Amino acid sequence: TANGKTTLTSKIFARKGNEKSWLIQDDGGALMPDGSFHGFEAGGIFVKTEGVNPGNQIEIFYGLLKPQALCENVYATEDGDFDFYNFERTTNGRAVIRRKDFMHASPYIDVDKVDNLLLITRGPLIPAISKLTLEQAVALMVLGQAMESSAGDPTQAGKIRSEFFYDPFVAGDRAAHANIFYEILKGLPHANYYLLNTGGIGVRGMNTTELDEEERHYIDIKLENTLAILDSLLRGGLEDWVDSPTGFKIPRAVRYLDDIYSHPEKLYSRIEFEE
Repeated sequence: TANGKTTLTSKIFARKGNEKSWLIQDDGGALMPDGSFHGFEAGGIFVKTEGVNPGNQIEIFYGLLKPQALCENVYATEDGDFDFYNFERTTNGRAVIRRKDFMHASPYIDVDKVDNLLLITRGPLIPAISKLTLEQAVALMVLGQAMESSAGDPTQAGKIRSEFFYDPFVAGDRAAHANIFYEILKGLPHANYYLLNTGGIGVRGMNTTELDEEERHYIDIKLENTLAILDSLLRGGLEDWVDSPTGFKIPRAVRYLDDIYSHPEKLYSRIEFEE
């Protein structure tokens, strides 16, 4: 949670010619050995409402205004309007929006074949976009590095944590779970694996008196940056991948994105980065 999964899933990526972009599933599903995907939820999309606005999350925002949307822990004014920026009671605002209230929601929750697997994480040492090997993709699913939010433990919100397969509800033998996933991916030679960092790179200054100086060593990865990456990736614009000190492959260049987003090591001294 809090990695931007639903925000990205709800975006319309089709922009040119006969392109199509459908919202298939948001919260979970089953990846089958033949590469097909079967979703779990056909009725609605579960969203966080904290700070939702029509600028960055237009699809979610207007879905929340539908009379059939079910909201929880969302501040309502005396006039009955929602205030998604009022956190007097809690920051853990949630809602369920009907799929049919997303104009690009597919009538289907399954797909015949998965071509790309994008893992979403946050971490100061991780490039904004990396290309992974099959083994790295599985290892990162096992690690499950994510950011705690008010939906989990409010006292730890904003801190990096690990959750096996990004899922606190996994049951059964975890080693068997990971190996089954590995075997499924081995049978999909056409698939590509990527890691998206939707947080930031570098270290944010903690001393406010030194904020201007320290902020130069932290760069926030905004939604517009991630969308620029996905725009290039999905249209075949990222084909030249090179080695990174992080151990991953990174693109030599990304259209509309400064080079620093692929090089977090430049925000550290060599010793700091290696440590």
